[in-house]
Parts: sequence; C-alpha cells; structure tokens
Amino acid sequence: MADNYVYVLDGKAYVNLTNRCRNACAFCIRNSGDGVAGTPLWLDNEPNADDVMSAFDKVTGVVKDEIVFCGYGEPTERLDVLTECAARFKARGYKLRLNTNGLGSASNGHDISSELCAFDTVSVSLNNFDARSYYDITRSQYGLDAFDCVVNFALACKTAGINTVFTVVDTIGEENINKCRALCDGLGIPLRVRKYVADNYNG
Repeated sequence: MADNYVYVLDGKAYVNLTNRCRNACAFCIRNSGDGVAGTPLWLDNEPNADDVMSAFDKVTGVVKDEIVFCGYGEPTERLDVLTECAARFKARGYKLRLNTNGLGSASNGHDISSELCAFDTVSVSLNNFDARSYYDITRSQYGLDAFDCVVNFALACKTAGINTVFTVVDTIGEENINKCRALCDGLGIPLRVRKYVADNYNG
C-alpha cells in the first residue's frame, strides 16, 4: 500500500511527514487506530518535499485555503522538509498552520522559531499546567525538562511574530484546564481546548 503523505479533513489538507515523535501521549489518536478519517497514516518511507507536493496536487481540488502540517508524528522532526514544503505552499498563496508538540527546538538542538516564519499559525500542545503533570500525560523522552522546552518554544515563536496558540485536550479536566488558562494568560498566548476524539474522525 502506498504511503499517504497528504490527507483531507473538513476542507483542509493535512501533511504527514513522519511517524517519529519524542512523546507518547496518553490521548494520542495513534493509540486507537492506524490513521484519520479512513486514511492510513503509518509510513514505510518518509517523504521529501517533491513527494509531498505531488501528493498534494492529487487533492488540491477539494482544499479550500489552509494546509496543516499534522500527521502521525511530529513535523519538526523533519525540519528541512517541513520548511521547504512551507515555502512552496506559501508561494502558492495558502494559509499554513503547524500543529506541534513544541519540542522542535530541543530535538533539533537550536531555536527553530525563525525558520517557521512561513507559517501563519503555530499551534503548540501544552497538554497540562506544569512539568510533572505534563510528563504524566506525555511520557516525553525529555522527562521533566520537556515542559519548559515547550513553553520556551512557544514564547520564541510569539517573539518571532508568528500567531502562536496553546492547546490542551479536554480529558485533563476543568480544574487543570483553568490552571492552563491562567498560565497562558500570564504568557500572553491564547489557549484553545480541544475535544478528545475517540474514533479518529471515522464517525
């Protein structure tokens, strides 16, 4: 079966660059299926930029205006391909969003925020309100240091002039959501609460 590098959901194209991720989140949809909306997303081969553009050209007729880098792994694990694709899509006039775990600077060994300026929005998974609570949910390879990496990454993106948003999943409960909201208010970064999706958008 061919690898799926682009899939469409609600009129948006989603780019699937890798299955690699430094987290193993308890709520991750990878735990409950092989893909999204009937499209398998486990990869045998990671794409280069030409592969992504070719895959996109097959679905461009049903894409409205936004392209989201969000597959079955963390897009910033493929930073070179991510930025090359973003530049190509931006040249075509598309809005771009990056959905990320916020660990891209840590995994690439340097602050990558300036390399993401082609993106209109960077959506960062905050997951919880402090380092221990974050780790309990994400089981990050970076341990208790992961939370500060995520927060500092988001602040760097904001400083770079990118519209930056934090997200949490509603499974953490109202009390923790309120603590996250207070943290985000203090950082000057808006918070979006995402509804947990149990069926991988197959319903």
